[in-house]
Amino acid sequence: MAGIAVDALTGSAPGRAFVVTAVVAAVLAATTCSRAGAWWVAYAPPLVVAPVTAVAEGLSGGAAEGHGKGFATAAVHWAVDAFPAMAGAEAALLAVLAARWIRSRRTTRRNGA
Repeated sequence: MAGIAVDALTGSAPGRAFVVTAVVAAVLAATTCSRAGAWWVAYAPPLVVAPVTAVAEGLSGGAAEGHGKGFATAAVHWAVDAFPAMAGAEAALLAVLAARWIRSRRTTRRNGA
């Protein structure tokens, strides 16, 4: 939400600040989750970023009134705005989880297990 607020202050749609904050949040989630919770965290970025983008666009007046073509056009716009943040957050999260997994495998080998 902080990234969207910064982007709103600059007068743009969800952009770079939103991407950066989504990536930072994903990295924090990946570093602080439990080993069992990693499966839940791995699927979170799209499920969090898409609704946040839709709500932000709706509150900023980006939502089309009514139904039909206007709403469909708005939904495509939301998806386009959300994709960079989703992709960046997912990539960063998977990189951190992979690094944690590799580190745990090395630790296990060193301990002779």
